[in-house]
Amino acid sequence: MRPSLPPAHRGAEAEAPDAHLLPSATLSADERIAIYAEMHEARLAGVLAEDYVAVRAIAGHAEFHEIVRGYLADHPPESFTLSVLGRGLPEWIARSATVERRELLADVARVELAMSRVFDAPRETALAPADIAALPPETWTDPRPRLIGALELLELGHRANGIVRAVREELPMPPLEPERTRVLVWRQDDVVWRRELESAGFALLGALVAGAGLADAVAAAEAAHEGDAEELATSVQGWMARWSADGLFARFD
Repeated sequence: MRPSLPPAHRGAEAEAPDAHLLPSATLSADERIAIYAEMHEARLAGVLAEDYVAVRAIAGHAEFHEIVRGYLADHPPESFTLSVLGRGLPEWIARSATVERRELLADVARVELAMSRVFDAPRETALAPADIAALPPETWTDPRPRLIGALELLELGHRANGIVRAVREELPMPPLEPERTRVLVWRQDDVVWRRELESAGFALLGALVAGAGLADAVAAAEAAHEGDAEELATSVQGWMARWSADGLFARFD
């Protein structure tokens, strides 16, 4: 790992390869170990490229390679599984002064990271719409829906969900200029889904994720809603029905 890193990140404790390796007939100890160092870095870069397809497409091959090298220098792998290798990449991009369009790339990375995390989240059984309809009447006195763990909410400064979709499905690219968006990412039947939400729906679902009861969640939606109360009531009914069909509810306390 050490020779693949920039000199400033190798650390004073790194030993010279010739302390442990003999030269061959044509290669020095440094050159021999460099073969494996380059293979190691290439494997890690390949993993990140698979996880961050849209980031690579927007950044371009050369810039993405520099992002990967900088990130791995600060976040060398520490786990036996490569599935967690890129968990810190979105925030690393957001903080990096050397990455061009870092705000855009960080938002795109947040969507792709949420997709990976949601896919890897523990499996659990969600309530079907029929299960919710069969709940006892007393449940609805003060309902407290509890959501599945395989769910994330993202508030972003760009059309990052549309960009990810365009890249991965080879569709026309949406504008790359800043625009506030809110995205729900969840897993249902081992498939990861994404949907953009309006502000009131995002506020309601966010309150439920935080553990609020339905009444308090609706109050949060009211604070974010710009229309009249009757319109919101209709929307809440529609959202709850849709989220039930999406398998977002684990139980009602």
